[in-house]
Amino acid sequence: MSLVSFKWESLEEYLTVSDSSLIRMFDFTLLNRSGFSGWSDDLEQEIIESPDFFYRQKVMLDCAAYTRGVQIIRPRRDSQSIFTGITDGWYGEKNKQYVEFTAYDWRNKLVTKISTDPIVTTNYFQAENNALPFELSPGFFRPEVLLKYKADRDKYTVGERDVSCRAAWHLKGLDVNKAGQLHAYICDLRNLPYEEQLHWLSYNEVPKTSISERAIINDFQGEWVNSIPPLQKILTIVRGWHDSKVSWWILRDEKLLEHVNVPLSASRDEWAEAFMDLAKLVIEGFETKKIRSQLDAAQVLYNKEDKTLVLLEKLLDKANLMGDVHKLNALRTVQNLRSKAKGHVGGSEANQLAHDALMEYETFANHFNHVCEQVANELGIIERLNR
Repeated sequence: MSLVSFKWESLEEYLTVSDSSLIRMFDFTLLNRSGFSGWSDDLEQEIIESPDFFYRQKVMLDCAAYTRGVQIIRPRRDSQSIFTGITDGWYGEKNKQYVEFTAYDWRNKLVTKISTDPIVTTNYFQAENNALPFELSPGFFRPEVLLKYKADRDKYTVGERDVSCRAAWHLKGLDVNKAGQLHAYICDLRNLPYEEQLHWLSYNEVPKTSISERAIINDFQGEWVNSIPPLQKILTIVRGWHDSKVSWWILRDEKLLEHVNVPLSASRDEWAEAFMDLAKLVIEGFETKKIRSQLDAAQVLYNKEDKTLVLLEKLLDKANLMGDVHKLNALRTVQNLRSKAKGHVGGSEANQLAHDALMEYETFANHFNHVCEQVANELGIIERLNR
């Protein structure tokens, strides 16, 4: 099939200016063809969940069923705020305040201060007869700028390349360069409320190196990046488990998929928090009772005190999937860091774990990515149990 995806904000603008609503039709038909000879004359049910969600349904027990209906999806914001946002994007709001960020001016090849005011930048299509910096000039920031958003998961969502405040604003185009700096484009920073621009300004710094290779490939060459970050490998695997409804793992809370982020700063708390979120998502998802029943069926002995990872290791060994390795070392690392490095307990052992991670991998981000790569490999081995 062919799929076309849209950012909701852009679709919402289109619906508003065209005075339209999005109509989602659905039609599900189930048939047991060996026992189906035609639809009965029984009346179908008409169900109205709300004025915007209604359907009709007929069920012939053990034989056939269908559900056909409509969902009307309207813009979430009022039309006035949407029109204001569109015109502000064209002309700039009269009373809007702007911030000057230290950024790299691609066009003139220099590091300088560039305002988020639209009138002081240009784009590739309007660059004749002026020397204005491009609005795609990147500003660079200390990674601690994201800690504010990671601390309030109910209000903010931090993605791999974006951050948003629910029903308020969305900053796209983020990435991390080789020096560990976060970078964002002036044209995206200008869409932030003034108070948020000031927050980002407080972490603004001169670039230590260029933008990330991924940003160059995605944003300027318009191509997909072939390599998949380790954390994304994990998320892809567990989403697959969730969608296929495997019996031995369950997604405890869908918000966990958004909560796990690579720790970018030098904060030990952020690093420990990342491992705690990873443990909640992956390790707490395993269904211990189901794993025990699989061991019973395979006639594998275990102790009632054995925890989930020990049980999984026994099951994998029985299935000859572990090879020469008999421990799920990466998952054990996640569990260990979750219990010893997180919280206010601290102590010498927690300090030593953080020190060792920095000594071997230089940054918490490098260490987290290394562990995630190993975890993804172990989850791949576990996945083979269900094949």
